[in-house]
Amino acid sequence: MLVGRSVLVGVVVLVVGCVSLFPERDIFSSAESIDFHVDDEKSFFGWSEEEPVTASNLRLKLEEWARSFQQPHRNVGWDDIAFDFIPLYIGSVMEGGSFNWTSPCFGSATMKASQLSSSGATLSASFANPTGCKEEVYLIATIEGLHFLVIDGATTKTFEWKNANMTNDQKQWIHNNGFYVLQFNGTVEFLLESVAASAELFLPADITKEVWEKVGERNVQFLREQAYYQLPERNITDVSLNESQINDGDFLGVLRLDGLDPMLAWAMGSHTGHTTIALRFDGELYICESTASSSYWPVNGIQKTPYKQWIAMAKEASYNVVHLPLRPEFREKFNSTAAREWFISNAEGLNYGYHNMLFGWVDLAEANYPSTLRSQSHEILIGIAERISSWIAPLLWTEALNKRINTSGLSIAAIVNTARSKGMSFTDIFSVAEQDSWQYTGGYSMVCDVLVCETWKAGGIFGNLADQIQCTEFTNWDTYSLNIFDTTTPRPQECVEADPSLPFCQILGKYRMDLPGYNTRPIFAGMAQRCPRGTPPTWDKPSGC
Repeated sequence: MLVGRSVLVGVVVLVVGCVSLFPERDIFSSAESIDFHVDDEKSFFGWSEEEPVTASNLRLKLEEWARSFQQPHRNVGWDDIAFDFIPLYIGSVMEGGSFNWTSPCFGSATMKASQLSSSGATLSASFANPTGCKEEVYLIATIEGLHFLVIDGATTKTFEWKNANMTNDQKQWIHNNGFYVLQFNGTVEFLLESVAASAELFLPADITKEVWEKVGERNVQFLREQAYYQLPERNITDVSLNESQINDGDFLGVLRLDGLDPMLAWAMGSHTGHTTIALRFDGELYICESTASSSYWPVNGIQKTPYKQWIAMAKEASYNVVHLPLRPEFREKFNSTAAREWFISNAEGLNYGYHNMLFGWVDLAEANYPSTLRSQSHEILIGIAERISSWIAPLLWTEALNKRINTSGLSIAAIVNTARSKGMSFTDIFSVAEQDSWQYTGGYSMVCDVLVCETWKAGGIFGNLADQIQCTEFTNWDTYSLNIFDTTTPRPQECVEADPSLPFCQILGKYRMDLPGYNTRPIFAGMAQRCPRGTPPTWDKPSGC
């Protein structure tokens, strides 16, 4: 899953959006000003949509957006506070009800809400018994609105939640779910520093062809701190394999230290951020992949690139690349002719698989989210995306969510309401397994690891289990953990010299990659559909998931 597809993987949307909270935004220039309702989210998040957002230009559109945040504004210790700004859902207050909690700064806190009337609802937040810490920052959210509060002492704050622009579906969502209360970690100053720290992982690597050395070092430190992924430096950074040493069906895994790949690896429990597969056409070796055009990759969608050309581009893009050869029995089993025919007739030229990219990642109600991200925050995020862009939400979420409840064209509020009437929660909808046969606007939807898996499936790797394995449920970890790779044939001498301890060959990169779970999981029916994220550094998953 290259940055082209990971840029909006749940968390990253939240990351880039919340970068708009830099001190230059007047509403965040001081703690006293943070008590406001967000009336214009496009302006608040700095989003402009002069042309439609599509699967072919989404990546470039986001790069253009990111340029306004190119210069970090704070000199912070980014390694251990990146992404700590993501607020934690702590509870909900229903109409006509109240919600009580305790917090680090207050021994007693209560949120009350009136009934939603034709004019709106009145909410009040009371904080008592202060413990002496500086302040707390809260986000009160529904599927249609946001309100920020900063609390710096015992107080009661009352505010209006206006009803004027709500749709009936949004009103019903509030009737069913109330007002979500989310708490940020720490003070306003810490929040802004964490946002800045997160941005420093991305910029300017997300808008340049190569990853600058300092940015790469920041990302390595982030992975060491947050994912316990050590990535030691290598003395030999370029291992030139002859094309004859790479066979059809072999796997190439990629990690680009640009903020997005590391964030994805950390978020989903993987040590790669992108996956590709080797395949010959007319006797020439190509690398096949699903990605999106960007500042460092010129071609959009599912594509094949001659191996030598791909390696040259990978070097320019500062890739770290590992080569995982198929085991001899799977190499013989792999029907490269069938795989080529499938790739040409069903995959090549399709757009990157945005429509279902999040659904292979999130299998369980809460067990796939990193850090303080929870399903309630994810639900609110979809509502934000829907309001700032009429194109992004269907591309990333709502078309796939509609499919899961046998509807079409419904908004996120209507989807959740309809699901509720069928006895399903938001997490229930998201947990419905993606099916390889499903098609979306533009055809089949495949991200990078899905393309690799589907190519293996077309080539017969899964045998008579093919119809019982949904590649669209796979993540990066699911692909390289399959027990199909060759670990007994001696590695080429140049690979041994570069990385004596690795069980595979790393052909590019300054930093040594490892792959916890590599080559350990047998193929079985229904695999990869009910897997948690796991815990670093090994990211172990329960057997049978």
